Amino acid sequence: MEAQAKAALPLIESLARGGLRVAAGSEKRWNSGFYSRGCRERHLYPSTRSQKGAFQQWLIDFLRRRPIDVLFPVGHYGALAVCEIQNEIRRHTRLVMPPLQTFLDAYAKIPTMKTAIAAGVPIPDSWFPADSEGGLDEALSQIERWPILIKPSIGVGARGIVWCHGPDDVRANFVRITGEFGESYLQDFVPPGGMQYKVDMLVDDHQRRLAGIVYGKTRMYPPDGGSSILNYAADRPDILDDAHRMLIALKWTGICDFDFVEDPRDGRVKLMEINPRFPESFHMGTSVGIDFPMMIYRLARGEPVEPVHDYPKHRFLRFLPGDLLWALRVGGRRLRTTWPSWFAFNDARTAYQLCRANDWGPIIGYLLENITSFLDARTRRERLRLDSGPARRS
Repeated sequence: MEAQAKAALPLIESLARGGLRVAAGSEKRWNSGFYSRGCRERHLYPSTRSQKGAFQQWLIDFLRRRPIDVLFPVGHYGALAVCEIQNEIRRHTRLVMPPLQTFLDAYAKIPTMKTAIAAGVPIPDSWFPADSEGGLDEALSQIERWPILIKPSIGVGARGIVWCHGPDDVRANFVRITGEFGESYLQDFVPPGGMQYKVDMLVDDHQRRLAGIVYGKTRMYPPDGGSSILNYAADRPDILDDAHRMLIALKWTGICDFDFVEDPRDGRVKLMEINPRFPESFHMGTSVGIDFPMMIYRLARGEPVEPVHDYPKHRFLRFLPGDLLWALRVGGRRLRTTWPSWFAFNDARTAYQLCRANDWGPIIGYLLENITSFLDARTRRERLRLDSGPARRS
């Protein structure tokens, strides 16, 4: 599913290498997954974002008439749409996914933060006005340092996040944010200066860890905080253990992605959010030899899965189109001093998210998708991150 997502390409490639016939679906005619050599079938469906009901009906009808061995829901909106109707889907195909309520507990930030507190996983200081009799005033009385952030429980990226420098800022914005985005909470702002980490982990239905990887964001776009465009495989077993504790507490099944950040004030690595889906940087794990896709395929079929306990460190994953935008944005000295070198295009330690020496199809599909997508103003702003970052109020 969602062959336009960067996470879909390593799935397609791995399953094709495993000798499987891969069918890919997308709401977009032009995309990187459709143009991969590993893709053997291409199916268009309604948007998982704006036409969720129509997509769900399309998927059920498709599975009724077309035998599919295992379904891989990839994107943010598609994973939720599939999870909501997974009982019907399981009548027609196999699927590795937790129950809907478990998925929602990870999809929404407030249940995620509360689960982390119960599991002993560090998070930034957080306050939940809806849980106290005193509401917002009681929460504000407990805050000792500023700034803090208003965060919607359900959101994508930085949408709805508001930066507040004092109680008056919170009072001026909290009702508006909850009215627009739903239940929200307050969280301490972690200042820049610490490394941001991601974790991809796969567990079975008994929460046995089958594989996991920690990787740091060495470059992001926008440069001061955004999506990772260059990652490195990190040696942080402590972060892996925190992620595993979360999955045990959630009673999770399948793949899950985590965002952690190192707080420069105390040096602790703190959980920021869970993404209950394949992340855009999913190729980080497959590029260092963790064959997550085939492991998930075997897990879905009830076949034995041999756990992977280690992976090569200090390998890199680069998203070249984003890194080009990064270079144009920062320029000068920062371009010359970044680690690893921006100019190391042929480093044997570096894999690329879309560029393949033996398959130019994905990058061609990606470029065609962006050319057509940029005709839409909303998509253009999202792709260029023109609305990125929490809204600031003073």
